[in-house]
Amino acid sequence: MLDLYSVGMERGLLYEVIVTTRNPDGTPNAAPIGVICKEDREVVVYLHEGSKTFDNVRREKSFCVNILRDPMVFVESTLGNLDSTKFQAHDQDLSIKGAEAFFTVEVTREKLVQRQDHLGTSTLNVVNAKVLEVVKNQEDVHPLNRAIYGIIESLVYLSRIDIVSEDEKKAYLEKISETSRVVNKVGSEDHKKAMKKIIESLEK
Repeated sequence: MLDLYSVGMERGLLYEVIVTTRNPDGTPNAAPIGVICKEDREVVVYLHEGSKTFDNVRREKSFCVNILRDPMVFVESTLGNLDSTKFQAHDQDLSIKGAEAFFTVEVTREKLVQRQDHLGTSTLNVVNAKVLEVVKNQEDVHPLNRAIYGIIESLVYLSRIDIVSEDEKKAYLEKISETSRVVNKVGSEDHKKAMKKIIESLEK
């Protein structure tokens, strides 16, 4: 039986995926969500109140996680405009056509929490879910983790930092600092070591 490790996910890392659910009228819904691989057959997601995904998961107690790298699917899902023809039925669930892999999950625990940040106070549903079925549509599956892209972007800034104006240098340093925060939040130990090396090179 396939598990999350078989589709390239690692324990403790957060991956950018598309979560698909059904709306109350049966129409499909898709949204980009960060999914944490907790174990080989368990994930955790943080869903914001006010979103269709938040409501649908609270009601249905299940959802589908799609692993893909199509940028237009991410954009259209964020804007709420993913065409219904992009979805396909899989038993009682909905997946996205062309996904490298997808897996269906069942909610095992939910906890509503209040979170305060610079944007104000928001309600989150912290959802633990067990994996029911994993489907691979191709042999090599590459789930998206933001850390590697942040590291590459930081290296671009680093390579230019000595040839730009003081204002641009300041802006680059701020971007690298913010990227470091993200990498340390979502990346693996290797990602964190790589980012630390970039920061150390700036301090020399």
